[in-house]
Amino acid sequence: MSERPRFLYADAEMAIVAEDVRKNRAEGDPALVAAGKLSAKDAATRLRISTAIADDWAHYARIELPPIKGATDEEKVADLKAVLSGATKRRDNARQAVVSEYGERFFVRSLAELWALVDMHDTTTARVLPYLHWESYAAALEAMLWWQQRAPYCNRRAITFANIELRKMGYFPHERAAA
Repeated sequence: MSERPRFLYADAEMAIVAEDVRKNRAEGDPALVAAGKLSAKDAATRLRISTAIADDWAHYARIELPPIKGATDEEKVADLKAVLSGATKRRDNARQAVVSEYGERFFVRSLAELWALVDMHDTTTARVLPYLHWESYAAALEAMLWWQQRAPYCNRRAITFANIELRKMGYFPHERAAA
């Protein structure tokens, strides 16, 4: 993933998606363990990693440094790739449902135009909204993965640290004016 993702600076949105992934694992993995589809150890590992990722992004959204614990960078990258793969499949299935009903030409519209259809309560909303949900979900995961794969000197943690230090030095005049 070399190009910049769409939700690059949407920290609050990424925090929401990260918490949703954590919640889904906390609530869904016990059923997978009971059904024999996932080992208890794997479920615990998945929950530990998704909790660490959710904690990171909750801190970043508040412009705070998260604690360095919970999961390694490699574990976080692998987990984000796995979750992104699932979200991408769901997005593609939702897109196919729209194409099946309205045809490929339906997607000549931009994402903004598709959201406008939802806002207008257009009759196509029933098919479009699931696609837009999973498209946004995947975009947030792509951005989290992009940040997680950055070098230590330019990752989200380094940028958050720099912003904290700049704030201490008074380099955010719009915040001083608002106070």
